[in-house]
Amino acid sequence: IQLLNACDIVCIPSRNEPFGIVLLEAWAAGKAVVVTEVGGLSENVDNFYNGIKVYPYPESIAWGINYIINDANGVRWLGENGRRKAQEFSWDSVADKMLAVYKKVKAG
Repeated sequence: IQLLNACDIVCIPSRNEPFGIVLLEAWAAGKAVVVTEVGGLSENVDNFYNGIKVYPYPESIAWGINYIINDANGVRWLGENGRRKAQEFSWDSVADKMLAVYKKVKAG
């Protein structure tokens, strides 16, 4: 957690990731993220809104990091948007969604 809090950007250069908890941890800490366009990472990041999506190649990853590292306001903005997105995955939010599903099933 200390390392996460000490950084401004979190890069998750996965080649295969069904759903990364690191993404939620980074967002919860208000960090800007650079993720590769694979699996759950790509599905949850809205490109240029709550993170930057890149291809899983070194040149593309470097481009994504350089893109946001030079924009302090952009880093903060991406981090704030990510923090809001992380709230969708809170226990309360997930429980509310599950309860709604159960009620819908029960109602037929």
